[in-house]
Amino acid sequence: MDDIKVSEDYKQAFNEGYELAKELGLKPDILDGLKADKYRMQAMSEGMHQYQKDVAMEQSKDIIPPFDMDSVDNSPYIETDIDNDKTQDKGFEPEK
Repeated sequence: MDDIKVSEDYKQAFNEGYELAKELGLKPDILDGLKADKYRMQAMSEGMHQYQKDVAMEQSKDIIPPFDMDSVDNSPYIETDIDNDKTQDKGFEPEK
């Protein structure tokens, strides 16, 4: 794998953007329209985006996936060919 060199200025701005998003809840679009060093603003925006991705990944771990009914038909653990005689109610016959 190629080693990618990242400037210290970029790393610092990226980390600042990440921390701003984390600590203050700022979104990357807050930087739109700012008249500052475009390179630094881009790095901060990417840091904020990364924080949002990290939060989304962490939250998705807590979500239980929906039950897939199609998987029941193919499950080796569920017997689907049940003999109806075995499952019918063997209750009392009503008196006539």
